[in-house]
Amino acid sequence: MRESGVEFIASMNMYFNKNTGLYYCQSSGLYYDTKMSVFYTLEEGKYTYHSSAKPDETKSAFAKTCIRAIVKETACHKVKSGLLYMFTCMGGSIGREGNHVAVFPEIRVSKRHATVSYCTNKYYIMDEGTMNGTFLNGIRLSDQKVVSERFELSHLDELRIGSTILQLHIHANHDTCKWCEPGLNVPISDKPVATTISEPPTLYKQRSKETNRLKRKYKLMGSK
Repeated sequence: MRESGVEFIASMNMYFNKNTGLYYCQSSGLYYDTKMSVFYTLEEGKYTYHSSAKPDETKSAFAKTCIRAIVKETACHKVKSGLLYMFTCMGGSIGREGNHVAVFPEIRVSKRHATVSYCTNKYYIMDEGTMNGTFLNGIRLSDQKVVSERFELSHLDELRIGSTILQLHIHANHDTCKWCEPGLNVPISDKPVATTISEPPTLYKQRSKETNRLKRKYKLMGSK
């Protein structure tokens, strides 16, 4: 997609052509008309009807799931263990620099390394033809500089990009667990097992601790 007037829309994970008003999905090869909710194919310079989208059903499905990717371990100095990234139904990318959902600034990560996409209630990962590869549960997705196929992602899968290992949490609706609740994340050394991983503090305890800290602070300030 190097045509004049074409730009990448990160929030939709699609390319938008200002001249035609259509969005292009690289993973499916289809063109999407948001006004008509119709998908097209492009053959010999002519757009041909492919299928109709169902916005209400699509939005309902989109609202039911997301990926919470937690950093299990990393050697990247700007990334910490326990950090959480969220991928929604709009998909997203991972890379060394730029406008990505997850940015890992290290030499083993390509500028645009991998892409997460969503289709028919499932999430997928694709390596963008990188030198050092994308690993799903220890298996490399493709050879060096070869764009991979899309591989389905499942709950508790582990994704390695560069030195960073992400543990993926895919819950129904907007549910979370104690290992992927924003604000309660702690370093994890293995898949969640209650007997080996201590439970993080509850939101109530965190709020209580912060309230007490503020009370002590302003009491001291008032006594000066």
